Amino acid sequence: MSTQEDAEGRPAPFLVAAVGKRASFHRTVTTALRDLVRDSGRLLDEDDPGQAARALDAPAYGQVLDRSRRFLDAVLPDAGFRLVKADSLTGLGHTLQRRAAGPGGPQAPALLLIDAAAAGVGAAPLDRELQAALDQLGTGPEGAAGSGPSGCSVVVYEAAVPDTVHVASPFTHRLLPEQDWVLAGDIVCCLTDALQLRQSAAALRAASRAATCALAAALAGFLNGEAGAAWGLHYYTGSAVSGLIGDLEEIVAGPGNPVLRGPSEHSLACGALARWQVDGAPALIVATSGMVDEFRGTLANLREARARGFIVCADSPAGAWYPFQGTVHAAEDSREVLRARRLPYFYLDDPGRLDQDLAAAFEAYGQDRGPVVLLATPEVLRVPAGAAPPPRPAAVRPRAAVTEDALAPVMDIINNGPAHVLWQCGAVDAEQRGLVHEIAAAAGVALADSLTRPGTVAGHHEGRRVEEYLGTLGMYGYSARVHDYLHEGGRLRGRDRQALFFLNSRIAEAATPFAARTLNRMLRIVQVTREAGHLAPFADHPVHAEGADFLREVRRRLAVPERLRAERRAALARTADSPSDVVHLLPVAPMSANYFFHRLAAVLDDLITRHGYTYTGVYDVGRGGLSAIRNLPRTGPGFSGWYGRALMGDALSAVPALALTREGNVLAFVGDGAAALVPDMVPTLVEHICLDGRRPARNVSVFRLIDGGHSVIRTYREGRSGAAAARQTRILHLLDDEREQSFGPVTVSRRRLTGVDPDALRDQLTRPATVNLYSVLLAHNNEGDGLSLLSSLGWQRDHLSDLALAMGGTPRPAARRSTR
Repeated sequence: MSTQEDAEGRPAPFLVAAVGKRASFHRTVTTALRDLVRDSGRLLDEDDPGQAARALDAPAYGQVLDRSRRFLDAVLPDAGFRLVKADSLTGLGHTLQRRAAGPGGPQAPALLLIDAAAAGVGAAPLDRELQAALDQLGTGPEGAAGSGPSGCSVVVYEAAVPDTVHVASPFTHRLLPEQDWVLAGDIVCCLTDALQLRQSAAALRAASRAATCALAAALAGFLNGEAGAAWGLHYYTGSAVSGLIGDLEEIVAGPGNPVLRGPSEHSLACGALARWQVDGAPALIVATSGMVDEFRGTLANLREARARGFIVCADSPAGAWYPFQGTVHAAEDSREVLRARRLPYFYLDDPGRLDQDLAAAFEAYGQDRGPVVLLATPEVLRVPAGAAPPPRPAAVRPRAAVTEDALAPVMDIINNGPAHVLWQCGAVDAEQRGLVHEIAAAAGVALADSLTRPGTVAGHHEGRRVEEYLGTLGMYGYSARVHDYLHEGGRLRGRDRQALFFLNSRIAEAATPFAARTLNRMLRIVQVTREAGHLAPFADHPVHAEGADFLREVRRRLAVPERLRAERRAALARTADSPSDVVHLLPVAPMSANYFFHRLAAVLDDLITRHGYTYTGVYDVGRGGLSAIRNLPRTGPGFSGWYGRALMGDALSAVPALALTREGNVLAFVGDGAAALVPDMVPTLVEHICLDGRRPARNVSVFRLIDGGHSVIRTYREGRSGAAAARQTRILHLLDDEREQSFGPVTVSRRRLTGVDPDALRDQLTRPATVNLYSVLLAHNNEGDGLSLLSSLGWQRDHLSDLALAMGGTPRPAARRSTR
């Protein structure tokens, strides 16, 4: 307990401080403490012993006093109290400083009671003013609880309950009771709680480890060596991992690594995947027992992306008999699931083998097979630092060298023809992106990004418009310009007249709209990948090499004749930048997706070209995400939920991780189906900004695209089989009311969009420290936007296709009509 004693050898009294200007508040505090010590032999030392108290005759209050006295008589029979009163926290600070200079030395209050309104402090849940004042005073939960980890050591009484936010606080919030006996009873309860927690905390601290756990020190040390302050700590708490998380938070506080929480374990994986794809940032994800399945199919996407990092899940001790929340025992074995997903994993169940297991885990990290999963038992989680060896760097992955045999035919295509050459770029870093744009400009080749990696190349690069960029190529969402470039008269150009390059890509099914037969027989394909297992059987010119090495060698050997370059430039110019439909012209209500994105594209183009606007795009799975990828100008790499397993809701769940770690604006496009699948991400954003001190993003705007159905499936059914709309594609969406709320430094604005006001949108998308949540009311259609190759045959296309007429049984016209 307290080691200090007074002049008579008794333990120094516990300090109770009351802050506020209301006499009635101080009178009730005085009454509660006098009642507590009455007839007990315990002493109460007061600055103003003459202040009048009041008799409180309530049976419930009497029971509270009896129970508290019983505890104090048994455990702290000699305990006394010292009551200090002040009008403000500043005044209390002066009083405590004077007392610290006396013979008793410094002492933090065992209980601090604050009448917030009368003390002149803001006590709203997201207001950091009170926390800062308490930290400066040295009596905040960390200071006062230096003697006991209790929110009851600071109790804040407020005049009214907040009506917008309710969140657990480091200290206790109370609505100021109207009845004096209720306030007095609460004070007695809080004081007794604080004293009991002080007592138990001393015993617990003596019995618990004082050192950082070995797993936390080893993982953080390894990742610091690999990525410095770039790697992120993502966690969802649980009793088994709470100590590990606490140690990791202390470790990363110095370097400033981002600490990113979320409303579910799955959201942690989504954020880690997005940060890896956009910024190449590794992740350390921590979850508690039984939660290894909660990462959903995003685990497979992390593996496919070769995302580096670790996933730590607590698990039960080896041999436990049907343990609660365990996943490795007689009835099930989660390692089989991880093995099936081909993720590297380690079951950490032996403290004596921890150093060997960690060394193997660090080696697996360097093999680029995705995040390394660690299933850790309680015994291992309790091992103190020092028992494991210092972390060592990951092994350097061997580089796949560019060979002359592979490069020679590729350079022949680039330098000598054909005139139509299209490069689709997968994941590229900043150096590779610069090389791609340099080569494309010099050689006159066309560029496209993909459905799964939008923005790897884009229409704008380093402030200039990229003339070679044609749009997106993918299973869905491919642009009209890309289709125009590859087709003539509605049919693909011959193999001898064009070539299609895939850079840093395994050419997954989502990468193109073409069937297997077309890829095998009708296209001349160059593929560049560092993964030998990703070389496609239909690639005519496979190049097993690092992307950067390949691009450097191409630039060195580039020698395109001016005649060929001009021919390629003419081919690019012949592809019209057209929406290729007419519904985008009609301002009907509800809007068509075509109209909305056409108008939004004009707003973004103006912001980008005239105001230097940049943003990270986030595109969820659905028609809205496809339309955004196809129609909107981009300024850099974004994150697509279509990656890998195309999991609806992953992109929306990743928004906080990107918004809290990237410098620029974030624009997200999410359908109503995807939004219904995952938790609301707005509280996560607000919490990180207001309570964790993360800087607000410049601007975060989430467009929820609401047409009341699963549009892609409905289009598939209507376009492929002529089926009518059905219950299976229906979604009921409850619309939010329009409102604007301020939470500390961030403003959250909810709006409905039934049209597009360019001036209003331009203003809203550039407001700093603002989260815009748009409910965009749309009507379903099957028109354009690269929903399928069949959509290129519609009557609204710029060219009325002979194939479309033939499919309908219409004789071929004498001359095909074309409109622009």
